[in-house]
Amino acid sequence: MKRRLIISLILILILLISFSLVFPLMNLDHSIIYTVFAIIGIVLVFVYLFSGVAKFIVVLIYSLIIIVGLIILPDYKHAIMAVGTFMIILNPLFNFENYIESKMISDETAPLSISLRGRYWPFYAYRQEMKNYVRLPQTKKLFTKPWYLKLRQLVTLLLLFSAIFLFMNELKNLYIDLSRYNPIQVFTFYGVITLFILTFILYKNGFTALFRASIMFIFLPIILSAWLLPVTLFSKIIFTIIVTILGITDVIYEKYLSLNRVAYHAYKYYDLDDQRQVFANEFYEPLVYNETYYIVGIYKFRTTLEKFQQKLQEILFYSNRKHFMITAYTFDGKDLVMYTEFYHKHGKRANNFISYLESLFHTKVQSQIIYDKQKEIYEKTFFHKTEYIVARALSLAELMSDLDITNKDLIISMIFSFQSKEDILKISKHYYVTRLEELDDSEYYAARISVKTTNSKFAIEQKVRDILLNAMIYKAQYVRILVYYEGDKQND
Repeated sequence: MKRRLIISLILILILLISFSLVFPLMNLDHSIIYTVFAIIGIVLVFVYLFSGVAKFIVVLIYSLIIIVGLIILPDYKHAIMAVGTFMIILNPLFNFENYIESKMISDETAPLSISLRGRYWPFYAYRQEMKNYVRLPQTKKLFTKPWYLKLRQLVTLLLLFSAIFLFMNELKNLYIDLSRYNPIQVFTFYGVITLFILTFILYKNGFTALFRASIMFIFLPIILSAWLLPVTLFSKIIFTIIVTILGITDVIYEKYLSLNRVAYHAYKYYDLDDQRQVFANEFYEPLVYNETYYIVGIYKFRTTLEKFQQKLQEILFYSNRKHFMITAYTFDGKDLVMYTEFYHKHGKRANNFISYLESLFHTKVQSQIIYDKQKEIYEKTFFHKTEYIVARALSLAELMSDLDITNKDLIISMIFSFQSKEDILKISKHYYVTRLEELDDSEYYAARISVKTTNSKFAIEQKVRDILLNAMIYKAQYVRILVYYEGDKQND
């Protein structure tokens, strides 16, 4: 994948540099032709970069068919572009694309997967989990309201069709005669880029995000339109300043809303050993073993559970701005204890959080700031406890019920590390067991234990406890629990 990124960047850089050589050395007509094909080349390079070799070959074939069609049958250019757009969207060469993927290594065909967040990736993954939960009502509609799913798919396809068709049309206009290309048509190119972005936003996040993003894209066209109006220069400048201020205000407001888009969904249970209620953060669970956030802040203070939960939204907003994660909180009837994780260089922020809590709750806060790179605190306090594992299984099953996915048998799948292959063989007499050799290390052998059950709290809890008991007998160490419906993707 890194090789693909390097090749793509080199090709894009060569194409961009070539423009500075082509225009001075070639006449206008040839420069226009080169520009059109260079833009097509850049688009194809981006397809190769983000979607891999298989998709690149298929899109290249479609592009060649469209180009040849436009050259041979110029009188039917709009019909050819419409058919070409349908080809790209419907992808009739889907089976051929799959065949290419099967013959190549995954790094060459898989969609691009890189992180631009560096070592802060755990926090941004955590933030995305919160946003996904906030958007859950829209996601739920995709499962519970067929008309909403069809409407969203239809609008997405219409936007995508419009974007591709307009893009080809503008390239055609550019090819015909750049000298007659007036400034107003620049809006069409801007509109094409906007349509592609809005299509992606709708596909990923739904109509609400689409409408909010649409507002941000209208300010630039308004400013450009003002400069085309027959008014005085002073009026144009004043109008531009006003619209620019409104645009900046909207961007700041959207950023504030984004930071305030926080949530806390807990695995709730009562810890008999510690005699306290536990509210472990579901959004942190996939990130337990991250390697960059290992300053653990534990804060204990006197308050009521009701008062803390009333203030929790403010605390989440603060943590979202300061880039740290709230991993759990507990309450024993008198004192509330918060567990947090900070980036390994943010020890000062862990200490500053003490002052924030004291000012928010008007009480003294006791704290422990610990460097825990091995994640032993979270493991021993929450992650490996039976009640935590049961609570996670019940929470995942409840999510499926909320999405009305209830027509299939529920599969509980638990991953363990065993000390010997003989133990795996013994436990396989009780359950369906799958070896996970890719997860093995020098000391342990990984395996997945799966059982089928109904989506009943009692049945799920009983199955999970039975598996954990047998795993303890065969000296297995718990790693992860997954819950999904037969035939569906695993919900982990």
